[in-house]
Amino acid sequence: MVSYEDIEVIFSRITEKFDDSIPIGGRCESSVYYHTSDLSEEDLDCCAEYAVDRIRKVLNTQNADVFLKLPSEHSFFAERLYQIYREYLPNPDALIFDTYSPTAITNGMGEKYRGRNTILINDVITTARSTLEAHSKATLRGIPVLCWATLIDRTFGPGPVPVVSAFTGAPVRVLTNIS
Repeated sequence: MVSYEDIEVIFSRITEKFDDSIPIGGRCESSVYYHTSDLSEEDLDCCAEYAVDRIRKVLNTQNADVFLKLPSEHSFFAERLYQIYREYLPNPDALIFDTYSPTAITNGMGEKYRGRNTILINDVITTARSTLEAHSKATLRGIPVLCWATLIDRTFGPGPVPVVSAFTGAPVRVLTNIS
């Protein structure tokens, strides 16, 4: 069983701190940056195992039917999460893995997954704007979102569903003057 202390050790190796804030993505800044590209395969497996344990606790008796990977996810964390989560299901072949896209959700994906319990997954949630947009589009199409799963949570607080992460990172500051 992976402990939070194990996760802290992993993230201490990829954390860089700056005196001044640096841009993160297009809308945020922070004085702390996580080099997720430096995570090893073993690190990602540990993070996924830890996150699956947390997902199972949050969902309690519910199970997900669909894992939707957001396009901003690059580490293959979602695929690892999916594989480990399947091990706990009575019928692992029934769990679906797909990649979310705004056009796909309006061109058939919405109908395909209507009424199916879903988990949205990406590497890092900062302001949760992209995740909120995906969540809104999915739920408007009748897809229940049980939680957002992520490698690193850098949001400001609760959203419409629980955020389940391997690691809670330093908060970010939203930039207001974005061109």
